Amino acid sequence: MTSVVIILRSESVVLSLNKDTNIFNFDLIEDIPYNQKGFDEGIEYFRNSWIYIKENNLKFHMLINLGVSKKENEFPLHAYIKLIKMTTELNDIFIKHCHSVCILTEGSEKWQNVYNFITKLWNPSDRRPLKFTDNPNEVNVFFSSNKIPSPSLLT
Repeated sequence: MTSVVIILRSESVVLSLNKDTNIFNFDLIEDIPYNQKGFDEGIEYFRNSWIYIKENNLKFHMLINLGVSKKENEFPLHAYIKLIKMTTELNDIFIKHCHSVCILTEGSEKWQNVYNFITKLWNPSDRRPLKFTDNPNEVNVFFSSNKIPSPSLLT
């Protein structure tokens, strides 16, 4: 029996915590037109989930499943700005409580190349491992090889 807690279920996304695998899941379940109210609600649940993880001194991997099918609807620029702002605000939490991030999406090679290029220009030392892939079989391999060391292993 798995211990999956559904944090948010809407017409387009499901946010959940799998306590057995220590994976925070963000699953895009349907590509619908952008809705600012729904987007803002999702951002707030996302933020509060990571605050909960921090406050309970937990460590999770993050799987963002954007699907591997072609997207018809794009976010407007201000939505991307909100995402960047929110992830920047959560960075201190990610450093201590997020083992790694895997983004499952179509065009993963292109996105991985863009990410690699950006981190050559701006390479903060305190970022968690991130992988873009379109192959679900690569997720667990990536997660198993990227974990925050326990304090006892550091001494």
